[in-house]
Amino acid sequence: MKKSRYILGFLSIIFFAAFLIHPAFAAEKGIIKSKETVVPEHQKVEHVIVFGNDAHISGSVKNAVIVINGNLDIKRTANIHGFVLVVGGQIKQQAGAHVTEDIMSLNLNNKMQNSLILGIVLLLGNWLLRLAGSIVLVLITILAGILLRKRLNPADIINKQVGRFMATGAIASLAIIAVTLLLLITIIGIPIGAILLLYTIISLIIGMAVLSKAVAERINGINDKPDWLLFLTGAILIVSVFNFPLIGFVIFLIVTWLSLGFSMKWIFDKITTRKR
Repeated sequence: MKKSRYILGFLSIIFFAAFLIHPAFAAEKGIIKSKETVVPEHQKVEHVIVFGNDAHISGSVKNAVIVINGNLDIKRTANIHGFVLVVGGQIKQQAGAHVTEDIMSLNLNNKMQNSLILGIVLLLGNWLLRLAGSIVLVLITILAGILLRKRLNPADIINKQVGRFMATGAIASLAIIAVTLLLLITIIGIPIGAILLLYTIISLIIGMAVLSKAVAERINGINDKPDWLLFLTGAILIVSVFNFPLIGFVIFLIVTWLSLGFSMKWIFDKITTRKR
Protein backbone atom coordinates (compact mmCIF):
# COMPACT_ATOMS: atom_id res chain seq x y z
CA MET A 1 0.00 0.00 0.00
CA LYS A 2 2.82 2.42 0.91
CA LYS A 3 4.71 1.58 -2.27
CA SER A 4 1.67 2.38 -4.38
CA ARG A 5 1.34 5.72 -2.62
CA TYR A 6 4.98 6.56 -3.29
CA ILE A 7 4.54 5.67 -6.94
CA LEU A 8 1.42 7.82 -7.11
CA GLY A 9 3.35 10.66 -5.53
CA PHE A 10 6.20 10.48 -8.01
CA LEU A 11 3.78 10.32 -10.91
CA SER A 12 2.11 13.39 -9.52
CA ILE A 13 5.45 15.19 -9.39
CA ILE A 14 6.03 14.42 -13.04
CA PHE A 15 2.48 15.48 -13.87
CA PHE A 16 2.79 18.85 -12.17
CA ALA A 17 6.33 19.41 -13.39
CA ALA A 18 5.12 18.91 -16.94
CA PHE A 19 2.89 21.95 -16.50
CA LEU A 20 5.74 24.25 -15.50
CA ILE A 21 5.81 25.58 -19.03
CA HIS A 22 2.02 25.83 -19.26
CA PRO A 23 0.56 29.39 -19.00
CA ALA A 24 -2.06 28.33 -16.46
CA PHE A 25 0.63 27.90 -13.86
CA ALA A 26 1.54 31.54 -14.17
CA ALA A 27 -1.87 32.50 -12.84
CA GLU A 28 -2.31 33.79 -9.31
CA LYS A 29 -4.28 30.75 -8.23
CA GLY A 30 -1.30 28.41 -8.65
CA ILE A 31 1.97 28.71 -6.73
CA ILE A 32 5.22 27.19 -7.95
CA LYS A 33 8.34 28.45 -6.19
CA SER A 34 11.86 27.45 -5.24
CA LYS A 35 11.92 29.64 -2.13
CA GLU A 36 10.10 29.64 1.19
CA THR A 37 6.37 29.88 0.48
CA VAL A 38 3.55 31.12 2.68
CA VAL A 39 -0.17 30.83 1.93
CA PRO A 40 -1.97 33.24 4.30
CA GLU A 41 -5.15 32.32 6.15
CA HIS A 42 -7.66 33.94 3.78
CA GLN A 43 -5.89 33.15 0.50
CA LYS A 44 -7.23 30.48 -1.87
CA VAL A 45 -4.99 28.79 -4.45
CA GLU A 46 -5.33 25.90 -6.86
CA HIS A 47 -2.09 24.17 -5.88
CA VAL A 48 1.24 24.71 -4.15
CA ILE A 49 4.52 23.24 -5.45
CA VAL A 50 7.75 24.17 -3.69
CA PHE A 51 11.25 22.98 -4.62
CA GLY A 52 14.19 23.11 -2.23
CA ASN A 53 12.53 25.13 0.52
CA ASP A 54 9.79 25.15 3.16
CA ALA A 55 6.07 25.80 2.74
CA HIS A 56 3.61 27.17 5.31
CA ILE A 57 -0.07 26.67 4.56
CA SER A 58 -2.67 28.67 6.49
CA GLY A 59 -5.17 29.21 3.70
CA SER A 60 -7.06 26.99 1.23
CA VAL A 61 -5.57 24.74 -1.45
CA LYS A 62 -7.94 23.18 -3.97
CA ASN A 63 -5.84 20.52 -5.68
CA ALA A 64 -2.53 19.51 -4.09
CA VAL A 65 0.46 20.52 -2.02
CA ILE A 66 3.86 19.18 -3.11
CA VAL A 67 7.11 20.03 -1.34
CA ILE A 68 10.42 18.66 -2.64
CA ASN A 69 13.49 18.79 -0.38
CA GLY A 70 11.79 20.97 2.18
CA ASN A 71 9.47 20.96 5.19
CA LEU A 72 5.73 21.52 5.19
CA ASP A 73 3.93 23.33 8.00
CA ILE A 74 0.13 22.94 7.88
CA LYS A 75 -1.48 25.49 10.17
CA ARG A 76 -4.78 24.92 12.03
CA THR A 77 -6.64 27.25 9.63
CA ALA A 78 -5.46 25.35 6.54
CA ASN A 79 -8.01 23.73 4.26
CA ILE A 80 -6.44 21.36 1.71
CA HIS A 81 -8.78 19.43 -0.58
CA GLY A 82 -6.11 17.59 -2.61
CA PHE A 83 -3.35 15.21 -1.61
CA VAL A 84 -0.21 16.27 0.23
CA LEU A 85 3.25 14.99 -0.74
CA VAL A 86 6.57 15.84 0.89
CA VAL A 87 9.82 14.33 -0.41
CA GLY A 88 13.02 14.83 1.59
CA GLY A 89 11.45 16.80 4.42
CA GLN A 90 9.18 16.73 7.45
CA ILE A 91 5.46 17.42 7.83
CA LYS A 92 4.06 19.38 10.77
CA GLN A 93 0.27 19.55 11.04
CA GLN A 94 -1.50 21.53 13.71
CA ALA A 95 -4.74 20.37 15.32
CA GLY A 96 -7.80 21.65 13.48
CA ALA A 97 -6.22 21.63 10.00
CA HIS A 98 -8.49 20.15 7.35
CA VAL A 99 -6.91 17.78 4.78
CA THR A 100 -9.31 15.71 2.70
CA GLU A 101 -6.82 13.44 0.84
CA ASP A 102 -3.85 11.31 1.81
CA ILE A 103 -0.69 12.78 3.30
CA MET A 104 2.42 11.12 1.89
CA SER A 105 5.97 11.62 3.10
CA LEU A 106 9.13 10.13 1.63
CA ASN A 107 12.23 10.98 3.64
CA LEU A 108 15.55 9.34 2.78
CA ASN A 109 16.92 9.15 6.31
CA ASN A 110 20.15 7.34 7.19
CA LYS A 111 18.43 4.01 7.74
CA MET A 112 16.66 4.13 4.39
CA GLN A 113 19.81 5.28 2.62
CA ASN A 114 21.77 2.40 4.15
CA SER A 115 19.10 -0.07 3.06
CA LEU A 116 19.12 1.37 -0.46
CA ILE A 117 22.92 1.18 -0.67
CA LEU A 118 22.90 -2.37 0.71
CA GLY A 119 20.29 -3.40 -1.85
CA ILE A 120 22.34 -1.92 -4.70
CA VAL A 121 25.51 -3.62 -3.44
CA LEU A 122 23.75 -6.98 -3.16
CA LEU A 123 22.24 -6.60 -6.62
CA LEU A 124 25.59 -5.63 -8.13
CA GLY A 125 27.37 -8.41 -6.22
CA ASN A 126 24.87 -10.99 -7.44
CA TRP A 127 25.35 -9.78 -11.03
CA LEU A 128 29.15 -9.92 -10.72
CA LEU A 129 29.04 -13.43 -9.23
CA ARG A 130 26.80 -14.63 -12.06
CA LEU A 131 29.11 -13.03 -14.61
CA ALA A 132 32.22 -14.55 -13.04
CA GLY A 133 30.56 -17.98 -12.79
CA SER A 134 29.48 -17.79 -16.43
CA ILE A 135 33.00 -16.90 -17.58
CA VAL A 136 34.55 -19.71 -15.53
CA LEU A 137 32.03 -22.24 -16.88
CA VAL A 138 32.74 -21.16 -20.47
CA LEU A 139 36.51 -21.43 -19.99
CA ILE A 140 36.28 -24.85 -18.32
CA THR A 141 34.00 -26.07 -21.10
CA ILE A 142 36.49 -24.97 -23.76
CA LEU A 143 39.37 -26.65 -21.92
CA ALA A 144 37.44 -29.89 -21.46
CA GLY A 145 36.36 -29.85 -25.10
CA ILE A 146 39.91 -29.38 -26.39
CA LEU A 147 41.31 -32.12 -24.13
CA LEU A 148 38.57 -34.62 -25.04
CA ARG A 149 37.89 -33.60 -28.64
CA LYS A 150 39.32 -36.88 -30.02
CA ARG A 151 37.18 -39.02 -27.70
CA LEU A 152 33.88 -37.23 -28.06
CA ASN A 153 31.70 -37.31 -31.14
CA PRO A 154 28.74 -34.99 -30.61
CA ALA A 155 26.95 -36.23 -33.72
CA ASP A 156 26.82 -39.79 -32.44
CA ILE A 157 25.62 -38.69 -29.00
CA ILE A 158 23.12 -35.99 -29.97
CA ASN A 159 21.49 -37.82 -32.86
CA LYS A 160 20.97 -41.07 -30.98
CA GLN A 161 18.96 -41.78 -27.84
CA VAL A 162 18.67 -38.21 -26.56
CA GLY A 163 15.44 -39.02 -24.72
CA ARG A 164 17.03 -42.06 -23.11
CA PHE A 165 20.04 -39.98 -22.02
CA MET A 166 17.74 -37.40 -20.41
CA ALA A 167 15.68 -40.04 -18.61
CA THR A 168 18.83 -41.79 -17.39
CA GLY A 169 20.31 -38.50 -16.23
CA ALA A 170 17.13 -37.46 -14.41
CA ILE A 171 16.95 -40.76 -12.54
CA ALA A 172 20.68 -40.60 -11.78
CA SER A 173 20.40 -37.04 -10.44
CA LEU A 174 17.55 -37.99 -8.10
CA ALA A 175 19.52 -41.01 -6.91
CA ILE A 176 22.65 -38.91 -6.31
CA ILE A 177 20.67 -36.32 -4.34
CA ALA A 178 18.99 -38.97 -2.19
CA VAL A 179 22.22 -40.87 -1.52
CA THR A 180 24.14 -37.66 -0.78
CA LEU A 181 21.54 -36.49 1.75
CA LEU A 182 21.68 -39.86 3.48
CA LEU A 183 25.48 -39.87 3.52
CA LEU A 184 25.72 -36.36 4.92
CA ILE A 185 24.01 -37.52 8.10
CA THR A 186 27.17 -39.43 9.08
CA ILE A 187 30.69 -38.06 9.14
CA ILE A 188 32.00 -41.13 7.30
CA GLY A 189 29.59 -40.56 4.42
CA ILE A 190 30.65 -36.94 3.80
CA PRO A 191 33.66 -37.87 1.59
CA ILE A 192 31.47 -40.19 -0.48
CA GLY A 193 28.90 -37.43 -0.87
CA ALA A 194 31.68 -35.07 -1.98
CA ILE A 195 32.81 -37.65 -4.57
CA LEU A 196 29.28 -37.93 -5.94
CA LEU A 197 29.05 -34.14 -6.16
CA LEU A 198 32.40 -34.01 -7.95
CA TYR A 199 31.22 -36.70 -10.36
CA THR A 200 28.14 -34.62 -11.17
CA ILE A 201 30.24 -31.51 -11.81
CA ILE A 202 32.67 -33.39 -14.07
CA SER A 203 29.75 -34.92 -15.97
CA LEU A 204 28.22 -31.47 -16.42
CA ILE A 205 31.47 -30.06 -17.81
CA ILE A 206 31.88 -32.93 -20.27
CA GLY A 207 28.24 -32.66 -21.28
CA MET A 208 28.66 -28.91 -21.78
CA ALA A 209 31.60 -29.59 -24.10
CA VAL A 210 29.60 -32.09 -26.15
CA LEU A 211 26.53 -29.86 -26.41
CA SER A 212 28.57 -26.72 -27.11
CA LYS A 213 30.22 -28.27 -30.14
CA ALA A 214 26.94 -29.78 -31.31
CA VAL A 215 25.19 -26.39 -31.09
CA ALA A 216 28.03 -24.53 -32.82
CA GLU A 217 28.18 -27.05 -35.68
CA ARG A 218 24.58 -26.18 -36.54
CA ILE A 219 25.41 -22.50 -37.08
CA ASN A 220 26.15 -21.61 -40.69
CA GLY A 221 29.65 -20.32 -41.29
CA ILE A 222 31.10 -21.71 -38.05
CA ASN A 223 30.90 -25.47 -38.50
CA ASP A 224 34.23 -25.54 -40.40
CA LYS A 225 36.10 -23.37 -37.88
CA PRO A 226 38.71 -24.64 -35.36
CA ASP A 227 37.44 -26.74 -32.45
CA TRP A 228 38.25 -24.13 -29.80
CA LEU A 229 36.05 -21.60 -31.62
CA LEU A 230 33.21 -24.13 -31.83
CA PHE A 231 33.43 -24.86 -28.10
CA LEU A 232 33.62 -21.12 -27.31
CA THR A 233 30.60 -20.22 -29.45
CA GLY A 234 28.43 -23.05 -28.19
CA ALA A 235 29.41 -22.54 -24.55
CA ILE A 236 28.61 -18.82 -24.68
CA LEU A 237 25.18 -19.51 -26.19
CA ILE A 238 24.30 -22.21 -23.64
CA VAL A 239 25.59 -20.27 -20.61
CA SER A 240 23.76 -17.16 -21.80
CA VAL A 241 20.50 -19.12 -21.79
CA PHE A 242 21.30 -20.31 -18.25
CA ASN A 243 21.08 -16.71 -17.04
CA PHE A 244 17.48 -16.22 -18.17
CA PRO A 245 14.94 -16.38 -15.31
CA LEU A 246 13.00 -19.67 -15.02
CA ILE A 247 13.74 -20.92 -18.53
CA GLY A 248 17.45 -20.78 -17.73
CA PHE A 249 16.96 -23.10 -14.76
CA VAL A 250 14.94 -25.50 -16.91
CA ILE A 251 17.66 -25.56 -19.60
CA PHE A 252 20.29 -26.07 -16.91
CA LEU A 253 18.39 -29.10 -15.60
CA ILE A 254 18.10 -30.53 -19.11
CA VAL A 255 21.83 -30.05 -19.75
CA THR A 256 22.66 -31.64 -16.39
CA TRP A 257 20.44 -34.64 -17.08
CA LEU A 258 21.90 -35.07 -20.56
CA SER A 259 25.41 -34.81 -19.13
CA LEU A 260 24.72 -37.44 -16.48
CA GLY A 261 23.15 -39.63 -19.16
CA PHE A 262 26.28 -39.29 -21.31
CA SER A 263 28.58 -40.20 -18.42
CA MET A 264 26.44 -43.14 -17.31
CA LYS A 265 26.47 -44.46 -20.88
CA TRP A 266 30.26 -44.03 -21.05
CA ILE A 267 30.77 -45.87 -17.75
CA PHE A 268 28.43 -48.65 -18.87
CA ASP A 269 30.32 -49.03 -22.17
CA LYS A 270 33.67 -49.22 -20.35
CA ILE A 271 32.39 -51.92 -17.99
CA THR A 272 30.91 -54.04 -20.76
CA THR A 273 34.06 -53.67 -22.87
CA ARG A 274 36.27 -54.92 -20.05
CA LYS A 275 34.04 -57.93 -19.44
CA ARG A 276 34.43 -58.93 -23.05
